[in-house]
Amino acid sequence: MFADIAHEHFQSEGLFYVDLWPASGMMMIVTSPNIAAQVAQTNPGICHDRAFMLTRFFKPIAGGPNLFDMAEKEWRPWRAIFNKGFSTEQVTNLIPHVLKETKVYKEKLRDLAKEKEMFYLDLVTLRFTIDIIGQTILDRNASLGAQKGYNVLADSMMSQIRWHQPNAEANPLGHLDFVRRLVEWWNGRQMDRYIGSELDKRFSEYKSDSSDKRQKSVMDLVLQAYIAQSSNQKPDFLDPEFRAFAIRQIRLFVFTGHDSTSSTICYAFHLLSQNPGTLDRIRSEHDQVLGKDVKKAATMIEENPKLLNDLSYTTAVIKEVLRLFPPAASSRQGKPRVSIQDDHGTVCPTDDVIMIWTIHVELHRAPKYWKRPDEFLPERWLVEPGHELSPSKTRGAPLSTGLGTALLKVS
Repeated sequence: MFADIAHEHFQSEGLFYVDLWPASGMMMIVTSPNIAAQVAQTNPGICHDRAFMLTRFFKPIAGGPNLFDMAEKEWRPWRAIFNKGFSTEQVTNLIPHVLKETKVYKEKLRDLAKEKEMFYLDLVTLRFTIDIIGQTILDRNASLGAQKGYNVLADSMMSQIRWHQPNAEANPLGHLDFVRRLVEWWNGRQMDRYIGSELDKRFSEYKSDSSDKRQKSVMDLVLQAYIAQSSNQKPDFLDPEFRAFAIRQIRLFVFTGHDSTSSTICYAFHLLSQNPGTLDRIRSEHDQVLGKDVKKAATMIEENPKLLNDLSYTTAVIKEVLRLFPPAASSRQGKPRVSIQDDHGTVCPTDDVIMIWTIHVELHRAPKYWKRPDEFLPERWLVEPGHELSPSKTRGAPLSTGLGTALLKVS
């Protein structure tokens, strides 16, 4: 709705206000890359402070304060630690596990296709991606097995997403749904128990052998940082406050990692089905880089993961999918005596703004910034700078990095 309003009435300004009283307060909607840069990067008055409403939005997902809604001074020290879990090296080490889960996903889709019945691709793909994220976050050596059956963490998180109220942060009456609150409490308790048990088990392993050389998951990195902050003597047990903090962050990563990647895979299937020429070209690239024997492709990738870097057209397809269907937006908190300028140079105060919301779906489709914005054209990511289709650095935020891109390529 807000994207449509921006498209029809505020393309030249790049932002507008919307007052949601009495349901909520005033919001500032941003659809300009120049203004988005002010909000998220260059305006020191607001660029570091997340919107207060995110706390209520993420409470059922993470269970409490997390890296998305904590103050900068609280989340910044942990950012470097968590980033290690998604580094190029870590993603490369994950590829054999991705390939294993992709084979299960492929067979699942084939079995469903043979039944010739309608099915929810999103639900099947969610289970696939949550198995991948589970190994990234919890244990590189064990799958959650969500694709094959019930798993407490996977199914509790998926239930939490189904029951989650998307507009909870703007709906003052949302807390009156007592059944939803009960389900969210139960799901949260189940996830906390599962993750807490894994934390305790891994902590016991580190106490007995701190020289563990296996590939490190995000949980391993967090525990290593915790132990390093302790004195020379290893702690006998996890500090309860740290344990609760770690559980919340792991729940957050499970949510953000699998949901965004899953939706992108589904939109990729949709767009490729609607554009057979693009599908033919992507198949041709795979034949050229990985060979025409499909059965050998997984082995080739596992033996030489750098082959994925040669899939330039596949990468362009992924970027174009993310341009047309970005899986998330960004937000900041308005502040007294802090203003930003729209694309006309008009000073726009943020004093009474409860959320400054950058809507990427409109930013990525605005004719002001993109040629043929509603068309699926992966070629725009391959043309030379200066070409009319070439994405300008001022047209939007980076569209794909790290684990998501590698996972999509392998899939």
